[in-house]
Amino acid sequence: MQIYLVAFAFHIALLYLSARIGDKRVGLVLAIISVLPLCVVAGARDITVGTDTSAYPLSCFNASQVYSPIGALSACSDQEPIFVLLFWFLGRLTGDFNAVLFFCEVIIFLPYVLVAKKQFPQGYPVIGFFLCFIVFGYTLNILRQCLATSMLVLMVYELIHGKNLPAFVFLAIAVGFHKMSIVGIFVWVIYIACCESRGVRSSKTLAMLFCFGIAVCAVSAVLIGPDLMDLVSSFTSSYSFQVKHAGMGSLNNTMLIYLLFCMIMLFLGHKSSMGPANREMLNFYICCGVSSAVFAQFASISPELIRLSFPFLFISGFLYPFLSENLGNERLLSGVLAITFCVLYFAITFAFGGSCNLFPYSSALLGVFYA
Repeated sequence: MQIYLVAFAFHIALLYLSARIGDKRVGLVLAIISVLPLCVVAGARDITVGTDTSAYPLSCFNASQVYSPIGALSACSDQEPIFVLLFWFLGRLTGDFNAVLFFCEVIIFLPYVLVAKKQFPQGYPVIGFFLCFIVFGYTLNILRQCLATSMLVLMVYELIHGKNLPAFVFLAIAVGFHKMSIVGIFVWVIYIACCESRGVRSSKTLAMLFCFGIAVCAVSAVLIGPDLMDLVSSFTSSYSFQVKHAGMGSLNNTMLIYLLFCMIMLFLGHKSSMGPANREMLNFYICCGVSSAVFAQFASISPELIRLSFPFLFISGFLYPFLSENLGNERLLSGVLAITFCVLYFAITFAFGGSCNLFPYSSALLGVFYA
């Protein structure tokens, strides 16, 4: 636990320092450097840390050492192609598995930090709590999906700036990292409903209708769970774990708490004196958060189907710097609630729940064992 907390402290401290520096170039460099503590701890881990570390990441790395790109794609045909090619390139470049993990972590975290800094020049440091206590733990396990979701972060950034073609490219890359990232289409639809409709009132109505539709789909999926899993298995063998464990899941109470948190943030946001454009973005982030809480309940069908919620959850993390940037008197309360939820999420999901096999941590490279 200690090594994680030390890395978290350095990351958050560097982020806050980067926001306080008057020189923009120095601030940008510090913001980039801030991801290094997280990347070093994650990249230097032994293969026993992280449920999947010794599985497909190690297999793809081994393939990179003996095959051509085409050969690696054939040897790792059960993995998405862009992920295999990335591992092949990094594997050939470095020749070291831990170095490959390190660079993958850099690719994951940099989009969050750079997009947050660009969008919210004063409020972006608070995203550090979200990255440390929620995103980080998953990067030690579901590496493909975390890489994919970072591409979805860039997709949303391009959508915000009205660039649909680059947004589509990032969506395609995300799917190339992990098939489940096709739900990025729903993120795109949420953005259109919230930010490209006429008037704040209509955007709120469309956003709420979308959330209602997601909820109806979720309830329907729960009711027909076993049949749905059989259908999925008929198209691909990649989700054999989900099929095998169909009917063994339960509701995700942590994400139900997050649903309540989103409702509180929605109230605080609309209570403030935001302009129409900011209210639209607030609706977008809240809808992503609500969608993540709803999709997380797919875990009642099969435990691993909670992964459907991660793209929405990770994108909703930008709600924190957004509120820090735009709220007035409510900023302190929203910040305290956000940090409290992030810490509770880490404790419930990773520390006590044992998700992703973060504990005990060991690293032969760092000389740390069972921390």
